[in-house]
Amino acid sequence: MKKTSMPQLKDIASEASVSLTTASIILRNGNGRFAEKTRQRVLDAAKKLGWRQNLLVQSIQTGRTRTIGILIPPFDSHWTNILTGIHQVLTDADYMPITLWVGDGEKFADNGEGLEQIHKLVDRRVEGVVVWPDFATAYEDYFLELIKRGIPLVVVDHELDNHHAADSVQTDEELGGRLVAEHLLELGHTHIGCITEFVKAARSWQLRRMRYFEFALKTLNPQARSSFWHMAEEDRDAVRIAKEVLQSPDCPTAIFADTDHVANDVYNAAADLGLSIPEDISVVGFSGLDFTKRMRPPLTTVRQNSVEVGRCAGRIILQRITKEVTGPVSTVKVGCELIVRDSTNKPRR
Repeated sequence: MKKTSMPQLKDIASEASVSLTTASIILRNGNGRFAEKTRQRVLDAAKKLGWRQNLLVQSIQTGRTRTIGILIPPFDSHWTNILTGIHQVLTDADYMPITLWVGDGEKFADNGEGLEQIHKLVDRRVEGVVVWPDFATAYEDYFLELIKRGIPLVVVDHELDNHHAADSVQTDEELGGRLVAEHLLELGHTHIGCITEFVKAARSWQLRRMRYFEFALKTLNPQARSSFWHMAEEDRDAVRIAKEVLQSPDCPTAIFADTDHVANDVYNAAADLGLSIPEDISVVGFSGLDFTKRMRPPLTTVRQNSVEVGRCAGRIILQRITKEVTGPVSTVKVGCELIVRDSTNKPRR
C-alpha cells in the first residue's frame, strides 16, 4: 500500500485558491480579518485533505505548549475521579495533561524520584502544575521556585505553609465533620473513637477532618466525648490499632475512621474479634470510595465530590494561565454528603 504523506500548508492553500499566508493565518487562529467565505473555503480544504496542525511548530512560534503537569497518583477511586475531573476540563479547553507520580501512591518516599518528575515537567515547559499533598510538602521550596518562574500551581486537599505560593482545592472538611457528628449523636452515641492514618505534614486534610468533627461533637453535645488513635507510619493497615480500641475497657460505641481504607481495617479487626457491625460497634468512613457499597454491611461514609474537586483544580489552573484570574491565591472548598448505610445503628449499651 502506498504511504500517504501528510498534507502541507501549501497543499491547503492550493486547494482553497488562497495565498500561503492567508491559509496559515486562518488555520493558526481563525483570524476574522478574512471574509467568512474565504475562511470556510480554507477550513473545508484542510478537512478534505486531512491536514492537522503541527503543535510542536506552533509551540515554538508562540512559546505556548498548552500542557499542564499533573502530579497525582491514581491511588483509589477518589483520586482517579479527581484526575477525571481535571482531564475533562483541560481537554475541553484543548490543553494536554501530563500525569506523573511516584511509586504506588500508598507511601511517598523522598528519594529524589519526585524531584526528577518535577524536572521532567519543567523541562517540557508545562504552563501549570496540579499536585497532591505529598508532592507539595516534599518539594515546597522547589514549588516556590516554580512560582518565581511564573508557573501557576494548584494543590489538591492541602495548603502550603506559604499561603502565597499556590491555589488550593479542598473538600469542605468542616461540613463533613459536622455531618458525621450529627449522625452519630442522633443515633445516641456519646463516646466515639476516632482512628486516623499516620500523622504527617502532607495530611493537613486529616487534621482538619478530625478537628472539625471534634468541634462539631462538642458544640452539638458538650457531654459527648471522643478518643483518638493514630496509626504509626510503618503500619500498612489499621487492624492492630482497631483491635486495641475494640478490646479496650472503655471501648467506644462508634468509630469514625478518617478514610474508607481505615474503616475497612476496622471491619477486619471486628471480624477477627468476633464482633458484629453495627450491633456491637457502629462504623463511619470518609471518602465514598467505590468498594464501600460492597462491604458487609455496606459502609456509612461521607462521599467527597471528587470529580468536582478535579474540575475546580482544572478551572483554576487555566484561569491562572490565561490571566483570567490574577492577584492573591484562593482556597476553594467543595461540598460533600453523608451516605447512610447499614454500618451505623443505635448503641446497644
